[in-house]
Amino acid sequence: MVSEEVEPTQKKIPQSSSSFSLLPDEITENILARVSRWNYPSLSLVSKKFCSLLSSMEIYKTRSEIGADETCFYVCLQLHNQPYPRWFSLWAKPNQTPTKQSGEIRFKQDPSGNSVVPTFFAYSDSPHIRNNSTIRVGSEIYIIGGVCMEPSSAVRILDCRSHTWRDAPNMTVAREDACAVVIDEKIYVTGGCKIDDWFEVFDVKTQSWTVLPGPRGELRNIFSHNSRSGRPKGVYSRAERWYMEVREKSSITLHSIAIWLKIDTVIYGCTFHGKLMWLASKTQGEEWREIKGLGKLLEHKSGRVFEMADYDGKLLFMWDVCDDKRKNKIRYAKISLESRCNGCEVWGKVDCVDAFTFPVEAYKSFCCLAVPI
Repeated sequence: MVSEEVEPTQKKIPQSSSSFSLLPDEITENILARVSRWNYPSLSLVSKKFCSLLSSMEIYKTRSEIGADETCFYVCLQLHNQPYPRWFSLWAKPNQTPTKQSGEIRFKQDPSGNSVVPTFFAYSDSPHIRNNSTIRVGSEIYIIGGVCMEPSSAVRILDCRSHTWRDAPNMTVAREDACAVVIDEKIYVTGGCKIDDWFEVFDVKTQSWTVLPGPRGELRNIFSHNSRSGRPKGVYSRAERWYMEVREKSSITLHSIAIWLKIDTVIYGCTFHGKLMWLASKTQGEEWREIKGLGKLLEHKSGRVFEMADYDGKLLFMWDVCDDKRKNKIRYAKISLESRCNGCEVWGKVDCVDAFTFPVEAYKSFCCLAVPI
């Protein structure tokens, strides 16, 4: 009997059975929501289904529910002789070897290997910006009014989830270089116009403006746009209590604070000379105090334009690099903060000092905002 050796037949598994196409949209969305948002542009090219799910607002709701929110850093550069600003995202790539930077650096470089990624929305939709009138509300960026010599009542909103622009209701008056601050989902705006009722509030929920009487006495002086300092120094009406938390009772006056940022219950400020300060209502005398331990950083830094952002509880301090030939870099330091002496002192530890390099010849000014998405 001759036995025939029969080759086992291989059962072909349809390729589609191992793909996401067989999964319900709800499960696919839940999986994609756990992927870093930085991978979304590449994933959207996989299929029409992916593109549709990643471009919907539902996936961001899912991300929030499962705790997958990320903080994205946006930098807007105002360029010389350019009609529109340029927007970029700062992308942190963990466990990367940082490239060597030119010049002497007394601190270690950033091990995260940050890179600069141009945003893909139309720059022509973005108005010119000023730090004091560009604010974040949730996952959106509000650009309020016009810039110097170009007053406007327009308000533009950038949705950082969909990277789309839209118009908000106009203010009641045209303003230039206005001051704005967000408190309890309301935007308080002042300055930039020459009428008595120059103070108004925008309710983010109802998307409506309300005009308030001009602030009285001391608050009017504090709100004045002296030297175009670029930041509000207090608020009026229901926000007057907040102003009391940041009022000046020391040698460092509020008019000396160029920019400020609140992290948890502490307000951090930067003077026009780049000195980093802090203030908390629980401190004795409620006075501005210098952050200790940053002497070497202050000696190392240069520049005339400063910015600050909340980097997961750390202070991201940025300044422009003065160079006659090129000015396409922004130097930054990541600073860990520690409260000492029963809350009477704040010490800073410089984790790293590095620079972001932008694909432009030179920029005139910059603005940075940290947006949770």
